[in-house]
Amino acid sequence: MEEKLEARDPNKILSASAISDDFITLFYTQTIDHFNYGPQSYATFQQRYVINFKYWGGSNSPIFAYLGAEEQIDFDLQSIGFLSTNARHFSALQVYIEHRYYGESIPFGTMEQAMNDISTRGYFNSAQAIADYAEVLIHIKDKFSAQNSPIIVFGGSYGGSKKYQELINYTFNLH
Repeated sequence: MEEKLEARDPNKILSASAISDDFITLFYTQTIDHFNYGPQSYATFQQRYVINFKYWGGSNSPIFAYLGAEEQIDFDLQSIGFLSTNARHFSALQVYIEHRYYGESIPFGTMEQAMNDISTRGYFNSAQAIADYAEVLIHIKDKFSAQNSPIIVFGGSYGGSKKYQELINYTFNLH
């Protein structure tokens, strides 16, 4: 009989060594502005995402996508062991996408620099973040020949509520 994991059991969360062994950090060249076509719209930044292929069954198996919240993605990787547990049962690819302006996904230098500049602060909003997530997920499906893989979205706090509702607008591109 398999062991059941409790949702926030600190003894069962991913350890730092498990993260480094099973997770691969990648960067996607992300668009700054998904909705306008001025000169700044063509600027890009490096958005971090982390993938775990350990249990993935291949191109038709599901993709579990964790939408990062208002912090760097490292904190989420250490506390959401249920995703790995379920990935094993469903042969799923695990993808964790860092929110723009957090962690290593800051478009304009540091968070402080970006927030102090009124011309760049406007790109720090949930609509841009949702478009980021959709773009990264489309990229992943293309890169790993997973066009037929269903995407199951996870998140908590801001990352799970507002973003999930808005990501529904992108389903025609993601299915």
